[in-house]
Amino acid sequence: MTPEQEIERARNARRVLDDAMYQEAYSAIRERIVGQLSLVELDAVKRQRLNDLLVSLSSVQKYMTNVMEGGKIAAQEIERTRTMGERLRAVNW
Repeated sequence: MTPEQEIERARNARRVLDDAMYQEAYSAIRERIVGQLSLVELDAVKRQRLNDLLVSLSSVQKYMTNVMEGGKIAAQEIERTRTMGERLRAVNW
């Protein structure tokens, strides 16, 4: 994947994470899972399933955040490369 593609993916991830509907959905799902986990009368199988759902939900959020970070790194790399190129052109004039 090119740095430009990574930057575009990062922009898309940022748009999703910043979207009010996504934030609302994430919060509602998380609250529901945590609420179910707080029930005393859960059997071990259901508790494990809810815990797995909570971990999965967090994994999606973390994945999107990692994509954003990858885009930032790609943008820094492009900028670093441009800066070096500009310096070389200035020396070779």
